[in-house]
Formats: sequence, structure tokens, C-alpha cells
Amino acid sequence: SILADTSIWSFTLAPHASRVLTSPPRTRFSTMALPVKSAVRVNQIVSMLFAIGLGFFPQPFLDGYKAIKFEGEAKVMVFFAFGLCGCQMLQSGLVSAQFRTEAASEKAAGVLTLFNALYWLFFAVSDGSMVVLGTLPPNFPKDSIAGNCFLFLIMASVNFNAWVGAGSPKPDFGKMKPGGPLATPLMVMMFNLLGFGVGCAFFTEHFVDQFNPGLLSKFNPGARGAIILMVGNAGKMMLFNILIACAVGAAESQSADTNYRLLRAWVYGMFFYMGRFADEAVTAACTGWPSPMRVPAFLSCFATLFFAATMLGDYPIAIAKAKKA
Repeated sequence: SILADTSIWSFTLAPHASRVLTSPPRTRFSTMALPVKSAVRVNQIVSMLFAIGLGFFPQPFLDGYKAIKFEGEAKVMVFFAFGLCGCQMLQSGLVSAQFRTEAASEKAAGVLTLFNALYWLFFAVSDGSMVVLGTLPPNFPKDSIAGNCFLFLIMASVNFNAWVGAGSPKPDFGKMKPGGPLATPLMVMMFNLLGFGVGCAFFTEHFVDQFNPGLLSKFNPGARGAIILMVGNAGKMMLFNILIACAVGAAESQSADTNYRLLRAWVYGMFFYMGRFADEAVTAACTGWPSPMRVPAFLSCFATLFFAATMLGDYPIAIAKAKKA
């Protein structure tokens, strides 16, 4: 069973509730590195702030970047694409939230910082290359996106230095496939997300056209480019979130505690996405956009969430009683 510490609402395996941690070896980075759990907390906060801006306040978010405003149906679709990215940033923040506590595995948190560093570095290079090559959508100012890339590089540095300071823990690359307790619902959720991630990241225009036929052709180059960029980035975030979950799970293979934390974060994130999915019905009713893939997507996502949430709820846990003063 799993034992929960009610003071922080986190879970650890009962037989290993008290974990002996050894100090990581000193490195030349040790004086500049945050403790690994602090770096995870920073990642949680920054990811959540992006998720709030992208998902809840897209126009103020765009205004902050001094982007040219979108109008009409183009604005609706751009905000939809922003929402997809916001869901994935939320997912990243939720995973970080599970591993920032004292009870979470130190090694799993260390591996998380390594892959968070790779995540931020990838998007710094991806978006930065468009600034350098002049391929940004015309509605996005170069200076603002360059500032974004600088922030991403700072986040990559914070996470990488924390990883080095923690002794450079690595996952068991031979065991990246989830194993142990709760591995099955985790894999089901990953497989469901994988299809959307590959479609959005590598077949962006075709994928959008499958869900909303003929819609992209209605927009000017600025709006069209922004939609393709954001949907593509959302797909890359989906793939990174899958990779990060596999790597963290492989830090201590078949750990019930780590798998429980990962599944809990994924279920929470999926509940949020299903709320946005319901909101899309209102958008479709207001705009009249055709949505031939809406029912298949709903069935896939709802069945996945129902199964994973049921498995999470059925898993035996014990709540520790508060100590009397």
C-alpha cells in the first residue's frame, strides 16, 4: 500500500516511508545550482504561469508580447491553438508539482530536472531559429519571441545546473517503458496522447484540416501561420510530456510511489482538457465550423480518462493519522 503524509498530501511506499538520502558529490556547478526540489518548484511555477496565460487570458497574453491582434474567426482559432499549448504547459506543471515535495524520490526529481532542461532548450532553439531565419508568423514580433527564447534558456540552465548539483542522476534507458504498479493506465494515457502529439507536431495542417475541414484556407497568412505554429508546438509539448513521464518512471523502475505521482498528474491534466473539450462544443455551435472528428476524439479521450481515473481511485492507499501534540 501507499502511505500519505497529510501535512503535504504526498504519497510514499509504506515500507520505504523513511528514505536515507546521501549528499550528492560536489561539482564545480554546486555553488550556482538550486537544490533539485527547488528547481522542480520553479518549473512548476513558470509552467503554470504560461498555462494560465495561454489557456485563460490569451488576449492579455498576446498583448504582453505586443503581437498584432487577430479578429473574427481567426481570433477564435488562434485562441483555440493557444489553449492546446496551455493544456500541455499545465501538464508539465502538474508533473513538477508531484515531485517537489520532500517525500518524492530524489532521483526521480533529479531526472525530471534533466528532461525539463531538454524541454526548455528544445523550444528555445526551435523558436529562436525562426527569429534568426525570419520565418516567424508576421503577427509575432521578433523582439518578443527572442525574449521568450532567453527565458527558456534561463529555465534550461536552472534545471541543468540543479541536475548536475544533484549528482547527474539518469534514468535506466533500457526501462523507459512504464512498469510496475499503475503502469497500464499510464501507458494507455500515453498511447492516447501519442496519436494527437504526432498529428499536431508532424502533420499539422493535415491534422487541423481533419478536425476542421477547410478552416485554415479562410485565414490570412498571419493568422494561418500563428495557428500552425501553436498547434505544432502543442504537439511537440505532448511528445515531450510523454518522454518526460517515461524517463521519470525509469529513474527508479517499477516504483509504485513514482508511478502514482505520474498518473495522478496525468489524470488531473486530462480532467482539465475534458473541460476545454466541452467548451469546444460552444465554439462549434457559435461558428458553425464542421467538426467530423469531434465524436471519435471524445470517445478516445473520455474512455482513456475514465479507465485511468478508475485505476487511480482503486489503488490501495493509507492516510497517515496526524500526530497529537
